[in-house]
Amino acid sequence: MNQAKGIYDHYFKYDEITSVLKQYAQEFPEYCRLSSIGTTPENREIWLIEITDPSTGSFDDKPGFAVTANIHAGEVTGNCCAMYFLDTIFANLTEEPVASLLKKTTVYCIPRISPDGSELYLTTTTMLRSVPRYYPFEQPMPGLQPEDLDGDGVIRQMRVKNPNGAFKINPDEPRMMIKRLPDDTEGDFYDVYSEGTILEYDPDEEITSAPALFENDLNRNFPISWAPENRQRGAGSYALSNMESAAIAKFLEAHKNLCTVLHFHTMGGQYLYPPGYKSGKQAEQDDMKIYRTIGRMATEETGYVCWNVRDEYMGLREGEILGLMDDFCYFGMGLINYTCETWDLDVRAGTPHVSPRKDPTDEELVDQVVKRLKWIDEHNDGVGFKNWTKFDHPQLGEVEIGGFDYKNVIQNAPPRYIPQEVEKHTRFLLREMKTLPHLYYKNTRVTPLGGRHFKVETTIANSAYLPTYVTKEAIKIGRAQEITAELCGADVIEGKAKQKIGHLNGFWSKATYGWGLGGTTVKQAPSEKKLSWIVEGDPGDTVTVTCQCPRAGKAVETITL
Repeated sequence: MNQAKGIYDHYFKYDEITSVLKQYAQEFPEYCRLSSIGTTPENREIWLIEITDPSTGSFDDKPGFAVTANIHAGEVTGNCCAMYFLDTIFANLTEEPVASLLKKTTVYCIPRISPDGSELYLTTTTMLRSVPRYYPFEQPMPGLQPEDLDGDGVIRQMRVKNPNGAFKINPDEPRMMIKRLPDDTEGDFYDVYSEGTILEYDPDEEITSAPALFENDLNRNFPISWAPENRQRGAGSYALSNMESAAIAKFLEAHKNLCTVLHFHTMGGQYLYPPGYKSGKQAEQDDMKIYRTIGRMATEETGYVCWNVRDEYMGLREGEILGLMDDFCYFGMGLINYTCETWDLDVRAGTPHVSPRKDPTDEELVDQVVKRLKWIDEHNDGVGFKNWTKFDHPQLGEVEIGGFDYKNVIQNAPPRYIPQEVEKHTRFLLREMKTLPHLYYKNTRVTPLGGRHFKVETTIANSAYLPTYVTKEAIKIGRAQEITAELCGADVIEGKAKQKIGHLNGFWSKATYGWGLGGTTVKQAPSEKKLSWIVEGDPGDTVTVTCQCPRAGKAVETITL
């Protein structure tokens, strides 16, 4: 397989993404089409690129496999993963395994859901969740507002000496601040804030952090389990109140052939699957088995753990996650979908994943930060942390500014590590594409019955891992259309020319025994259906049998009488 051709040593701004996508559309017009699913308030397009091999059918006549990224503005490593996946596809249109996959599948990619937010994130020091629109307040509120005071291009931390401060310098690692113990009475103590200035500053008042300017979270704005701001931070005014999340919902609704979606985020080194708002024990257990099994492939290719959002990712920690795109895709659309939290600084630094997750102790947090510093020193040439440096603050006088470059070492991979991140996820995506339903015919035969009558028989089967309905949840909510079988080209004497034949299971459901000793299939699932008609025609005439449903695509068999 050919290597991707792009250069992955930086994070892509909107114009570069647009240029690359338009170049694909211009260079490979027969394989792809480029469109916008919405125009943002700052007049940027939310690009959608669709890819398939047109020689084997149209875009809509094949199972759909979708990849999205940057629903959170600052999680730009995810966008690189999506762009590298596209790069690999276009570099291998006629090479295996890509060529075979595109004969059976349509790829949909939305590489940046929040272009306005990501552009602000990449071109300024601003941190934001999703979109650059004031929320939940309509203007900046009083308190400390983050700002790059020393002009180094990064908003870091600021420590201020205070006899009753809550922090002290770690004697074992002086770059690090640790919490003051109850009996600490000797030495220097500090308060620690974000680097910035205080709006409506009063020297006689305690410094408090102002509410963040841009707290709207597109990934808390979807209908399933949506709750208002008093319960879910960043929820938005109502479900799908943001044009970006509404555009995604419309895209999902419009593409009935979609089977799976992969959402690229940062950070943590996990593949996550729904439910998020309730335990996986309360969901369809057959679907949970599929999630876990496909998830093991993700672990094999990336080293990332695969966790359920509620039971393992949230685990024993307080709080809940509501209004997730993940839950909307599964409970609202009946799709298999994963969130990939790319970039795993803590795991690389030696802090292992623990399942179920819990809130760390103070001692565990100290160990985590010490390991981060050590990793930065040994594996990133010290880039990503700035030693504490005195600064004359316009309101507070002498302070010290220092700490991590959160954007470029914690939230996202340092540029030199981008290639490591993007390549391994594409390996998994190419494997996951092979799980989508695939219809084929077998045992096709014609039996002359005398005169101009013939019996036409064939069997339609699903050769793939996933069933043609994709999830049991899809059946429950009425999102899984049955397969229709239709015979054309001759008068049908017996049997229905067009009929619904239900669903075909995938091989995920076949029960096996003793596979470690060689293996035995002990239960056959209904993954095929025999079809027959009696037709009237002449020897040498041809008839066509077409079996199709949106999630399994279309299969056509031409038969000579």
